[in-house]
Amino acid sequence: MTQPRAFRQARPLTRAAEELEAEARAGRLDADAVHSVLTAAGHRPHRTAAWRAGLSDREVEVLPLLCRGGTKNQVALLLKISAHTVDHHVRHVYDKIGVATRTGATLLAVENDLLE
Repeated sequence: MTQPRAFRQARPLTRAAEELEAEARAGRLDADAVHSVLTAAGHRPHRTAAWRAGLSDREVEVLPLLCRGGTKNQVALLLKISAHTVDHHVRHVYDKIGVATRTGATLLAVENDLLE
């Protein structure tokens, strides 16, 4: 993807990585293989393990902010959404990953490299 072809120009490294990750999220490529390729290429793959857990893009944005101790109101302000919407996402995250506490969610985030 990063080499020019007769039918297309070369893609920048970050765009190629994003496209691979999107293909993995859509189920067209194996997520573990994409992770391995990007790691070998020196890229830090974005949240593929969490997406495999069934989390939406927005839930993956909410989770680290919550795990760092942010209140639902603070997360809402940062993401420019309502606190009610944040609460909705938090409930879905907890249900999808099978936890009932912020500590459990934080463990998942740490295990899946969602906290920088």
